[in-house]
Amino acid sequence: MSLKFTRELIGLSSFDVKSIESIEGGWVATLTPALQSYICPLCCKPSTTHARVKDRRLKHLWIPERGILFVQVPVIRQRCNDCCHTWSLSWPQIPQRGKVTSTFRQLVVNLCDQKTFALVSKETGVAESTLSTWFYDWAPTQLPHPEDHQAPDYVCLDEFALRKGHQYGVCLQDHETGHVWKTGMGKKREELQALLRSYPFSPPTAIVTDMAPGMAKTVKEVWSETAVVIDKFHVIQLLTQALDRARKHSMTYATQHLAIRQHKRLLMAPPATLKEEEREKLAHWFTHDWRLEELYQATQALRRVYHLPTYQQAKQAFQAWVNRYQFSPNSAVSKVVKTLIQWEEELLNYFHYKITNAKLEGTNNLIKTLKRRSYGTPCLEKMTVRIRLECQQPSK
Repeated sequence: MSLKFTRELIGLSSFDVKSIESIEGGWVATLTPALQSYICPLCCKPSTTHARVKDRRLKHLWIPERGILFVQVPVIRQRCNDCCHTWSLSWPQIPQRGKVTSTFRQLVVNLCDQKTFALVSKETGVAESTLSTWFYDWAPTQLPHPEDHQAPDYVCLDEFALRKGHQYGVCLQDHETGHVWKTGMGKKREELQALLRSYPFSPPTAIVTDMAPGMAKTVKEVWSETAVVIDKFHVIQLLTQALDRARKHSMTYATQHLAIRQHKRLLMAPPATLKEEEREKLAHWFTHDWRLEELYQATQALRRVYHLPTYQQAKQAFQAWVNRYQFSPNSAVSKVVKTLIQWEEELLNYFHYKITNAKLEGTNNLIKTLKRRSYGTPCLEKMTVRIRLECQQPSK
């Protein structure tokens, strides 16, 4: 490895490369100071070298599949000829104490993004506890500050599981940029109120959430001027889940006439995507199960409501849908209709704002990946930092 290339690779302008030698697991570059005269920090007069105590060897770079590049720098003490002050020389990126340079520390911290500490520790030879300390000292400095951003007009609100069935958290995410601005532990009414009140911006114009009654009600209590929008996926999901339960009850006919993998596809896929023979199979299935057909038709009719462009058209179509299926002899359909009547205002707000919870649902998947990568969540504060740092999406 040439000394010129090594100097550019090392990137320490305060030093010249004296020599480089290969060792087990990497290389050692011996450095000498580029300057030979230094000014006293007290009186600004010239100084002389008082003593050269020893050399320090520090980790500076990690090269994948090649090893670690160490730098060996001298420890030099200077003495002022005028005021007799003595001090040890210091250089940028070379800390006074420790066995790594700031360059190596930052390089290793960057590797921890989207990876486990165990994997990075195995690759670089740095202890997991040390990696954790470095990462959580650096991560908070990378989070965006509210004063540097405009207040979001629309936000998404949803819960995520820390320990499924036992412990939950709640996210507030910018609908436009996808950044998680606030997370809170717990989904009780008091905890959710505290989260909303600590939101770093003014209340948004609209907030989109799922159909959890307590969550929507709490939002209206704290942000009275904010419109609540129910995510359309969760609305349709009420019917698709009922449709799937009915499909399982109708398996006697299905297993005799259809392959098992076709069951869900025929019922859940948009009718326009089905082939002619598939539509015929579906129609033949419905002749043996009128309840399944009723649920299927109700689902497709509600989906068509969401395709309408204006609020007034959607309101009229939704009311017609309610009148058609409210008193259906199929109890599964009438039960869903009864639920959606209670959410009519929030459901129709979608046609004013056209926002969904899709980004936050995607973030929840990232949080699940983060939990698996973290082997649990021993520290909730650190978990919050990683959520905000790793689950944000770039601005458009």
